[in-house]
Amino acid sequence: MNAYEDLMKFLDEGEAVEALVFGEYGWGGYSEETIFVPKDKQGVLLTLEDAKPMMDGWTYYGGYGAPQCYATYVWTNKRVIWVTQYDGSTDLCDAPRSPIACKPNMYGG
Repeated sequence: MNAYEDLMKFLDEGEAVEALVFGEYGWGGYSEETIFVPKDKQGVLLTLEDAKPMMDGWTYYGGYGAPQCYATYVWTNKRVIWVTQYDGSTDLCDAPRSPIACKPNMYGG
């Protein structure tokens, strides 16, 4: 399980991460076993290089129940990416960073 690898696979060719920020794990709150992103690094704008070591050991893609990943916003040169969940099942979603003609997706359940 590696959220960094998940994110790299989600990116398009030529797309580069400019910054990201982590929120809380799951539905807010977590046990000591699930601390990958320290509390003092949550809510802090990070480079991908700074965030990468904290992304090992968990994944953005999870099953039902409480989400087992961190809420995340990722800004790239093309998009804004975030985690969405339905009944705890998690996935990465995105929107164009700037206004463009496109067909929006319907995220959720």
